[in-house]
Amino acid sequence: MGIVNAVDICKYPQHFNRLLLIAMNKYVLFLIFIFSCIGCGETNEQDANTIEGNTDTSQITIAPVTNLKAKITQNPNELYLTWTNPITVTNMLGVEIYYKQKGSNDEKRVNTIQKGEGYVLRLTSAEPYFISVVVVDNYGRKSERVTITAIPSNKGVPLADSCTYVLIEQFMDKTKGTFWVSPQNISGNSANTYIYWQQAHAIDVVLYSYERIKDNNPILAATYKEYFERWFQNHGNNYHHDNNDPTGFSNPYTDDMCWIGLTLLRMSEVLDDNKFADTAKRLYDTYIITRKWTDDKGTGLPWNNENNSNGRSRNICTNAPGALMAAKLYKKYNEDKYLSDAKILHKFAYDNNYLTLGDGRIEEPPLTYTQGTYGEASRQLYHITNEKYYLTCAEKVISYVTTSDRCLTNGILRNEGPSMDQSIFKAVLIPYIVNLALDEAANSTLRQNLILFLRKNAETLSANLIRGTYPEMYCNYYWGSIFTGNIASMGAQASGASLLEGVLRLNTALENN
Repeated sequence: MGIVNAVDICKYPQHFNRLLLIAMNKYVLFLIFIFSCIGCGETNEQDANTIEGNTDTSQITIAPVTNLKAKITQNPNELYLTWTNPITVTNMLGVEIYYKQKGSNDEKRVNTIQKGEGYVLRLTSAEPYFISVVVVDNYGRKSERVTITAIPSNKGVPLADSCTYVLIEQFMDKTKGTFWVSPQNISGNSANTYIYWQQAHAIDVVLYSYERIKDNNPILAATYKEYFERWFQNHGNNYHHDNNDPTGFSNPYTDDMCWIGLTLLRMSEVLDDNKFADTAKRLYDTYIITRKWTDDKGTGLPWNNENNSNGRSRNICTNAPGALMAAKLYKKYNEDKYLSDAKILHKFAYDNNYLTLGDGRIEEPPLTYTQGTYGEASRQLYHITNEKYYLTCAEKVISYVTTSDRCLTNGILRNEGPSMDQSIFKAVLIPYIVNLALDEAANSTLRQNLILFLRKNAETLSANLIRGTYPEMYCNYYWGSIFTGNIASMGAQASGASLLEGVLRLNTALENN
């Protein structure tokens, strides 16, 4: 159709009307199309605004967990997961845990949301697994995944590892390397106080564990070394502060300093670092041996520095570790004064306690920690002097504690009491029984009896540990019964862990020989 002009309109009016109708129809269709497009655009915009403002928050992320780790437990095909929850998520519901075998698309999720910072993941095989943890809050918002790869053991790990791990995870203040009386999850409890001399024997357990795992598990060993350094820098939680004391370990109680000094010497041996031994030497020279006093009964160390009958009493729990510390200082520094001190203190303990009765009892009532410490002091002096008398002393006092009904219940070391002093006594004894059992100079029949005794105690304890409660798998005061108390004891846990670490050390040494 050409250009429409005025002549055409006048000449063909009916034709023009038809053209006008067609044009109008096209225009109306065009307007309908335009309005339809505008309408569609408005609808999409409204939908977008609805999505942005509704409760579907799946696109909004929150802070994830940190420090996700997996550790092998004592059970086959099992991992203990730990993590740190984000402190910035105020409405945190918990975490979701996902896992799948490496190379598989079949991912599984733990059925329940975990509200704590630990979970025992039981798997079907000892294969590599991808393990992911996702934080969820009360609004359904989720964090990004934190994923690690871990491999469970098809045999689990020695029970000693798990017992020591419980001691560390439940009772240690890892920022200081020192220990609480009761588990950290009840840190607000008035019973959860710090202690001093017991710190020596608790960290001793970790030292034995470190010595055992350092070659096969260097990452964990490095963590343990950090704990030892923190323990040292915090002076084993010494409550006594003397600005004139360069060691940081001096204390009113002489026996406490002896226990701490023995642990410092042990640290020096295990870590091959003289700063620990040098500190022990200075502690002994300046604050321990200077307290000795002499009368017609001989020369001995007083219990503490108080000028009264209690403070000046020269008991076995002070002179036995004093003699042992002096003997070990002699072996380290080869200075005759230490050997002289060791002999004098050993003799005073013998002459003024119950060994003269001949049955092997060192005090009344007989307690495991003094029996063990005097036995080890005697054994050390035998190897320094080669005098048979000292070995006989060692054999007699250790034999007594492993055979006398005064020290046993049904052939198992007895419950010596629930206090922090009493509950940790067995942790002192066990390493010294192991030492004598492995000492080829000792009587062969006695050695065999000690080996059987230690194994029987370990088997009994193992039978009374509830694996399903791990990592709250607590040792009881008496190893012949299950822990059923309300609040677990660091002393009892250290004693049980000392037993399992000691028997593992014993068995490994016997297998290697």
